[in-house]
Amino acid sequence: MKALRAFFVDDDEALRWIFERELPARGIQLRCFASAEGVLEALRTEPPDAILLDLRLPGTGGLDLLQQIRTQDPDQQIVVLTGHGSVEEAVEAMRRGAFDFLTKPVRLDLLQETLRQASEKHALLEDNRRLRRALLGGRAEARLLGEGPAMRELRASIERVAKSDAHLLVQGENGSGKELVAQEVHLRGPRAEAPFVVVNCGAIPDTLFESELFGHEKGAFTGADRRRVGLYEAAHGGTLFLDEAGELPLSSQPALLRAVQFGEVRPVGGERTRRVDVRVIAATNRKLGALVDAQAFREDLYYRIATLVLDVPPLRARREDVPLLAEGFLARSAARLGRRLRFAPEALARLAEHDWPGNVRELESAAERLAVMAEGEEITADHVERFVLRRDRAAGELPTLSLEELERLAVLAALKRHGGDKRAAAATLGIALKTLYNKLDRYGLRPVEPGGPPAPEAG
Repeated sequence: MKALRAFFVDDDEALRWIFERELPARGIQLRCFASAEGVLEALRTEPPDAILLDLRLPGTGGLDLLQQIRTQDPDQQIVVLTGHGSVEEAVEAMRRGAFDFLTKPVRLDLLQETLRQASEKHALLEDNRRLRRALLGGRAEARLLGEGPAMRELRASIERVAKSDAHLLVQGENGSGKELVAQEVHLRGPRAEAPFVVVNCGAIPDTLFESELFGHEKGAFTGADRRRVGLYEAAHGGTLFLDEAGELPLSSQPALLRAVQFGEVRPVGGERTRRVDVRVIAATNRKLGALVDAQAFREDLYYRIATLVLDVPPLRARREDVPLLAEGFLARSAARLGRRLRFAPEALARLAEHDWPGNVRELESAAERLAVMAEGEEITADHVERFVLRRDRAAGELPTLSLEELERLAVLAALKRHGGDKRAAAATLGIALKTLYNKLDRYGLRPVEPGGPPAPEAG
């Protein structure tokens, strides 16, 4: 395992000696400073994974040095070390952006764990910054393709809501691009340099949801062998994206409401709350208002996350964008396959006539299929008919049976259509991945092998 590199700034020579002797055995390479002198220069030339900082320093004080470090490297995570009589200063350090504070004397195992968590958050922030640079370098704004009236209106709405810091609800059908919209809002707003953390509410078991979102303390439950920072806190300063928000467990909604309303999180098994600054963007293909009426979603939480609302249009409402999207997807697939491909005008016209119930995601899959299956360099209308439209019609030709049997056949057809990919099948069916697994259990279907549909288990 790679050693964690940390700076330790403290004028206590004995403590520096102890830490220098003990921490390397715990996987921490320490560089010590007796004062603020030289710290900023070392931060420029050899940036550490985390910094351990005493607040009582000769010359430049610890709080001032903390501010200077945060100005020079906003992603750097600083753990404050202080005496029992200086808790007020530690609280002020937290207000100024410290990751955590520990009081002297400190247990080495607690120090090791806290520095590890600080380094993980530092790495997350750096990865987020690299991702953002890559997105912007590739003209991230072009990812939301389309020049029709619906897309022009959506882009204008994104520009408006990006300037606000209010929580946002993004509504739209599966595959319509809700996460891309959320990313655009984040990248165009004042939090663009901070993390964009994704939480797939439909993929986390209800029993683990609070632990994933808010973290947990060591020993909070069976298997919690170390303290863990939750995704909500990891998004501090940035944006938390709640995908499939309609699948939020009702039991976890009170804790989420407090985090959204007051900016406070409490890890599972913890006694202390932490202040966090997060903008929440939630996305759903379900009608949250109907869930509120059915008492499956808290009304107060709904109004908190739906301060602003964006509606993402389905692809059938912007057919004029289908050719542009299809050509972009085909070019990307062809490049991966090393082929030269183009659409015939008649093929694009046939694609634009289709309703695309799976929206942009379905069109992307269709372009990939055409790139693989079509012969020659030109995608013709016949290719579209054979490899896209005829498949869709076949999948839709279900006999008139009971609703339960129709649902079972629809699940089978979606899984077959996507080669056993459960996530893609769930998107086509317009349900959460967790809901699909429940239906597989309900109908006694075996896990799907790639390339084929599930089959009933033998009795």
